[in-house]
Amino acid sequence: MNKAGSSGGGPGYSHKDWPKHFPPIPRNQFQKSGNQSVYEVKETKTARVARIDTPGCTVSSLTYWIDGRNLHFFAGEPDMPEYGYDGRKYGGTMVFDPVAYDMEKARAKLVNGVLWITVPKIQRVNAKAVTIEKKVLNFKTTVDDMV
Repeated sequence: MNKAGSSGGGPGYSHKDWPKHFPPIPRNQFQKSGNQSVYEVKETKTARVARIDTPGCTVSSLTYWIDGRNLHFFAGEPDMPEYGYDGRKYGGTMVFDPVAYDMEKARAKLVNGVLWITVPKIQRVNAKAVTIEKKVLNFKTTVDDMV
C-alpha cells in the first residue's frame, strides 16, 4: 500500500513521519474508526485503487476525464444560500504510467461521499524478466598505448 495523504499537509505524510516543525495533522474528532487520511491509494494485483473523501458531494457533480497519462476529477458539495454556505469543492489530478496502466479503462464513481478511482493494470502475459548486469572493464593505460 502506498502512503496515504492527510488533511493539513503534503501528500504522503503520516503522524510518524510528519516533520517536527510542521503543525500537527488535524484529526476529525467525529470519526470513530477507519483510516484518518482524506485519501489513500492501494495497489492490487489487477489495479490501482484510490479512495478520496468528498463529503456532501453528489453523483451529479462528479466530473472526470483522462488526458493522456493524467486522470482529472472534480466534485462539489451543493451550495446552501439560506445558511450563507457556498459548499466545498474537491478536485485533483492523478498521474499514471501509460505502460503499466490501462488509462482507457479507468473509472471513477462517487458512493456515499467517497470517490473511488480504479485504473486497471495492463496484464502482460508474455512479459519476460529483464536482468541487467553491470560489467566494469578494469585496465591500465600508459603513454605507450596512446596513438
